[in-house]
Amino acid sequence: MNDQDETKDAQPQNGARRRAETGKKSPYAVFDQPVALPGPPAAPGPAVFPVQEDTGADAVEQQPVHLQRTVPAPRPERSRDAAPRPERTRDAEPPVAAPEDAAAAAAAEGTAAGSSITLWGGIGSGKSTLLAALTRAVLDPQYGAWNVFPEDHVSKQYLNDLAHTFYRERVFPSATQEVQRPIQLTLVGDVSGTPYSTKGARRRWRRSGTVPPEVLEFRVTLRDMPGEAFDLRTDMGALLGPKLIADLADSRGMVYVLDAAREWRVNGENGPVDDDERQSADFFTEVLDGVATEVAIRKRRDGHRLPHSIAVCLAKFDDEEVFRFACETANVRLNPRTGQPEAIDAKQLFDDLCDRFPHGSLGEVRTQIERYFVPERVGYFVCSAVGFWVNPEHGFDFDNPSLVNPVENKVRFAAPPRPVNVMEPFLFLRGLSQRG
Repeated sequence: MNDQDETKDAQPQNGARRRAETGKKSPYAVFDQPVALPGPPAAPGPAVFPVQEDTGADAVEQQPVHLQRTVPAPRPERSRDAAPRPERTRDAEPPVAAPEDAAAAAAAEGTAAGSSITLWGGIGSGKSTLLAALTRAVLDPQYGAWNVFPEDHVSKQYLNDLAHTFYRERVFPSATQEVQRPIQLTLVGDVSGTPYSTKGARRRWRRSGTVPPEVLEFRVTLRDMPGEAFDLRTDMGALLGPKLIADLADSRGMVYVLDAAREWRVNGENGPVDDDERQSADFFTEVLDGVATEVAIRKRRDGHRLPHSIAVCLAKFDDEEVFRFACETANVRLNPRTGQPEAIDAKQLFDDLCDRFPHGSLGEVRTQIERYFVPERVGYFVCSAVGFWVNPEHGFDFDNPSLVNPVENKVRFAAPPRPVNVMEPFLFLRGLSQRG
């Protein structure tokens, strides 16, 4: 080894001696500390890797560096039933909901699972009859397996009385004459395998071949008010109007029962046929203005509209005038499952009725609905609480459609009622609509 090499070997020793004499620390001293790597605590007996010591005479003794081995955390096991991971694509875009899904989602947003639904309709519009039909309409298998659970004995007795009158005695329930205590019930149903399933064809089948249940539950609070209360210019309307408007403002969903037959009685060629000349808007416009004012006071507006969802029910589809008009406008078809007539397009039938009676008030009702409600939160339904007569042997007869027969000055049904589209408005307010 030459002198130059000896000089190079002595440089670190001289530097260490100077730092020992002056008390200065080496800038690399931080690397002489034990290194703790992230992760769980190391297993006992970590491996030690000593650093080669300088054997020079003046070398400063160095401590070995302890490097702790880390054990990686175990990866969680993936369940077989877990949903598959979505495939990543370079140009992937968020999925766009179908129009009917968007409307259902908007209605569901407006009507939460625990919110109330308020019945709304003029005098004689059929609100009580609609409630009576609902008690058995839930048993139709096309909606799945549903049950109605009243939440108190008053609600149970009220619904039982309606059902007994309607289905056992086969007569219409008496019109509501006084304010009823809120009817509270919970609807629970399994919609798996039905057109109302929210998962549709994307549902994964189990190995057993059975469809997993898709149970939905929502709480409904209904208040059946006298129809007279919706005319705020009457004595009953002046007395009950504030309570009625408060109930509608508090609710998240409204079932507006529109008496389509009233248009013929009031605005038809032979109308008015009775002393009551009030039209549909007389039970609607001022009440809706009151609800809008109440919502504005509470600062609950949805922009320039109300936050509510509304199901507009064109009731009494089985009425002779209403049914004949729907047939004339080619808006009727036979349901292949039930054999009963049903409207093809409910909104179109509503528009046709507005045009059929240009001097009536249905156009005013339509304008108010379009002004105050978000379009996706409005659903139109053509309903019949009674249904139609279907001959067991020959099927439906367009010349003899009515199930209602007058017997000894009393209207009675020739057969048990078979409701048409009674469950749909409530499913819509819960955010469910038919898929496919």
